[in-house]
Amino acid sequence: MAQRIKVFIADDMIELRSNVRRMLSTIDNVRVVGEAGDGEEALKLIRELSPHVVLMDINMPKLDGLKATETLTKERPNIQVIIMSIQSEQEYFRRAMKAGAKDFLTKPFSGSELSEAILNVFNQWVKDTPDALVEEQKAQVLTFFSTKGGVGKTTLATNLAVSLARLGKHTLLIDTSLQFGDVAITLNQKCNRNIYGIIQDNKDEVSAEDIEKNTVRHPSGLELLLAPIEPAYAESIKAQHIKQILDQVSENYQFIIFDTAPHIGDLELAILDRTDIVLLVATLEISSLKNTKLCLKTFSDIKFDTNKIKLVLNKDFPHAGIGCKDIEAGLAIPLFSTVPMDMATAQQALNQGEPFVVKSPDTPLAKTIKDMAMTIAGVEREAPTIEQQSVIEQFKNIIFRVLNQGR
Repeated sequence: MAQRIKVFIADDMIELRSNVRRMLSTIDNVRVVGEAGDGEEALKLIRELSPHVVLMDINMPKLDGLKATETLTKERPNIQVIIMSIQSEQEYFRRAMKAGAKDFLTKPFSGSELSEAILNVFNQWVKDTPDALVEEQKAQVLTFFSTKGGVGKTTLATNLAVSLARLGKHTLLIDTSLQFGDVAITLNQKCNRNIYGIIQDNKDEVSAEDIEKNTVRHPSGLELLLAPIEPAYAESIKAQHIKQILDQVSENYQFIIFDTAPHIGDLELAILDRTDIVLLVATLEISSLKNTKLCLKTFSDIKFDTNKIKLVLNKDFPHAGIGCKDIEAGLAIPLFSTVPMDMATAQQALNQGEPFVVKSPDTPLAKTIKDMAMTIAGVEREAPTIEQQSVIEQFKNIIFRVLNQGR
């Protein structure tokens, strides 16, 4: 299979970006991974998406294409820039080449001219740097699953996703609790753009353009594919659509997180088939533990790799009468994380539509989720400084020094 060329479009004219997308859709192995309408936004997204080729308009607001190209050439020399301009004079061509561009297209240009320019700069780059094209890393897929509602699965999924985004990890959260998904309300987002919009016009094939148009961006940097606005639309979304969405976006993100419904059907099986880690959420309620045990047996029966399952105990409190060791023994699986009970923090954050990892970052609840995110992302924790020590610990140190003076 030929290497897929990832292309980014930077132009302040929406119509031109649309026309370029249309022309590129006819070229085999070329995929548009993003677009921007000004130079500053372009640089930000290009750094996140790492395209192979950037189509850069020479004149854009906030930061012009030449300065953006100079910055890219210094920061990301492996990204090939093609400058686009309505000016065809030699001086513009010279300035583009000096900035680091690899080719120059005069507007308007044809689909064949566009195709030739992209393929030429890409193939020349591959020829000049044969070791540059390693196998592209796909996103790590995390799936939050529970056997019943009310265990706090969506709260954990949204806060973990926001934590990963705040760690600088390009993260997509997909709400596949399709009838009554709560990701939108939990993060205070309107769901006019949602997963149903991706397949609304074409139920047979999912396009990268439709995914991008229906993706919502949270202030934390997290990107969202929300559940449909009406439960009736849920039936239109099939397992094949989930597979196609993953095929389109898996190279664009570092983490893709699914918040699923408490159900195992074709759609959930399609998600599990592409999942790297299942975060199985349970609480101390006996019904939750009973159903979790049945769920683990079901996973085993369908030959799902149980090494991928991470058990998360939510709403833990010390006087429940059931200890962590009892749970691990009863379910025959170790606990990955124990999330403390803090209904006040969680409920207030939910009612205000703000993740508690942002609103109440110093609570034990938030710290537990942030630690989980760091573990999953492979980020090392810094040793606490004296300023970060608890007041009690500092007080103990002071008392120790006073009592030992003169000895």
